[in-house]
Amino acid sequence: MSTQKKVPKPKEVKSKSKDEDTKKYSTLEEIIKEKGGDEVLPSWFKNDLLGSRKAGISSVFILHGDTNGLFPNPDAETEADYLELNNFLSKIADSAEMAVFYDIANGARFLSPKMKDKFMELAGLKENTKAAAPANALEAAKAQLAAKKQIPREPELCLPLIEKVLKKQPKTIVVINTAHFIFPSTANGFLPPNERVNIERLKNWAMDDFIRENQSVIVAITSQLADVSSELRRAGCGVSSVFIARPDSDAREVFIATSLSANPDLKLSTGIKEFTIATQGLNLSQIREIFLRAASEAKEVDLAFIKKKKNEILNEEHGDILEIVEAQHGLEGIGGMEDKKKALRDIIADVKRGETRRIPAGITLMGPPGTGKTALVEGFAKDAEYNFVKIKNLRSKWVGESESRSERLKYALLSLAPVVVMNDESDLGGMNRDDPKGDSGVSERLMRDWMTLLSDPKIVGKIIVINCTNRVDRMDAALKRDGRSDERWLLPMPSVAELEKIFEVMFNVLEDVPTDIKDFKSFAKLVEGVSGANVRKMVKKAFTIAGRAGAKNVSDDHLKAAIADFIPNASQKEIDLMHLLGILESSSREMLPANALELVLGAIKRNLVPDLGPLIERIRENKIIPGLDAELAKLVNPELIDEPIVDVVNVETPVAVATQSEAAAKTDEKQKKEKPGRLI
Repeated sequence: MSTQKKVPKPKEVKSKSKDEDTKKYSTLEEIIKEKGGDEVLPSWFKNDLLGSRKAGISSVFILHGDTNGLFPNPDAETEADYLELNNFLSKIADSAEMAVFYDIANGARFLSPKMKDKFMELAGLKENTKAAAPANALEAAKAQLAAKKQIPREPELCLPLIEKVLKKQPKTIVVINTAHFIFPSTANGFLPPNERVNIERLKNWAMDDFIRENQSVIVAITSQLADVSSELRRAGCGVSSVFIARPDSDAREVFIATSLSANPDLKLSTGIKEFTIATQGLNLSQIREIFLRAASEAKEVDLAFIKKKKNEILNEEHGDILEIVEAQHGLEGIGGMEDKKKALRDIIADVKRGETRRIPAGITLMGPPGTGKTALVEGFAKDAEYNFVKIKNLRSKWVGESESRSERLKYALLSLAPVVVMNDESDLGGMNRDDPKGDSGVSERLMRDWMTLLSDPKIVGKIIVINCTNRVDRMDAALKRDGRSDERWLLPMPSVAELEKIFEVMFNVLEDVPTDIKDFKSFAKLVEGVSGANVRKMVKKAFTIAGRAGAKNVSDDHLKAAIADFIPNASQKEIDLMHLLGILESSSREMLPANALELVLGAIKRNLVPDLGPLIERIRENKIIPGLDAELAKLVNPELIDEPIVDVVNVETPVAVATQSEAAAKTDEKQKKEKPGRLI
């Protein structure tokens, strides 16, 4: 069947025979059964809407999310395969005793003239046909005017009429489009009286026993739930919110295959599976738009065209709250960090097996700038075949806009799932509850919304949030706890062995820079202590130097010149502090850097970090690094290797270790009198 068929509009139901006309499928359940059962319905309709109504939970629903998408037609054997939402609901309701479709532009619409006549009669708008003939011309004119009376379009006039019908006619179905125009949200609490009445009226319908017990259903449709009054989103108001998720890979694959089989002229440059992956995050209507555009230009649909259109569509929808990123490389394009890459590949394998119990609820990557945090997240998203997004600043100068963006962020991520979310510089997001805000509680509300999303077990494996930070100590403790960030990994400055691999990757994979260099070990030793981002800069500089010299390939001399030209942009004091904080916050000894002990000892020997003593003591108390006590003892007295270390003090030597044992009592009297302090 073709998706290019003209999608039918809500239409008049054809006249039925007398026998057919007397048979009414009085409830939604009976209508669905007649049309083929639950299998013809999308899950949001079957479980969230129909299930809630059957259980008596609610009779009023707000549909939001993918309200502009396409949905399988219950009557696809004789009609179009897919329908827009209003037409889908019309198809479901065409056998109901009363179905009303309302929007502020067109007013009330009906699926048959008979329904309209019955509505007008119940609403008190229909003239009594049995009334006596008018006695004079004036009465005749009045009667003619009454006969021309129409259903008003204004919500404050039409909704009361719909209410009359709801309270007289059981099993009525009401669909209200663009609900955000009729029951709007407000930033400053001010609403015109008529809009307040509309909101209160819908709440009253939700709590009305007659409407609920007589199995009527009211559906309000909006693209963004945050645009609808918060009064209708509060728990206990009787109104249920139903989120329409975007189609998963199976639904997209069926839609694409159906479209191709019905349109022989439509050509893909790749297989259906690759096309299905590339369209992740799009709804069926947007995929159809890509097909139509390609057909109009008589061109083959290739991946570049898909990605271009996808980025345009998603950035237009979510560009103010999310940055949509097209991942360029997988984990193979990253040098070093083999343990981290293996752990991420294991997570990908669990995702593909559907083993959500092994998937962490969030990851936090810690460490100095330029150590590959962004590259690692991007590589993970690429290999997992997930959408990849970065969160933008949600705050706005307009009252209420920040909270609205937070609500939109939640549903944007749900609509893009499966998705990898990078929360970059999460220590700078203003989410630490101890920081002064002065924003009337906006920051606290944003943080609460974000925490609620991260704690939702339903998102595990679908929305994977990865925090990236240089200063993990500045993140709110609730963001770092297990259950919101199960894995916390330190990405330190790379070792010499890792730097060698990073040079190879930068030349051969990322930058594709031609070179005659075969062995990078000597260069790795020259730049010990720099980051992967620094290496990338050196490689690009070497390529520039080679080009200026008229050489096509980068030689040893070109790379040496680039290294000599490089000026580090981070202080060793900051790097040492970030390393120590990352070790303290790590969630797994297995995932500690292989050189964690060397990082701690190096920081102690350099003696640059303020309050170094307490940091080292916390690492010791938690027994994070095996063998640390012994190595610290060796720095002062080999005889104290097995003694517990309890303090670090300032002395003339770089490090002095005092103990409370008998061995410590035998140390020099001068050392006993030293005032405890800190390493500075």
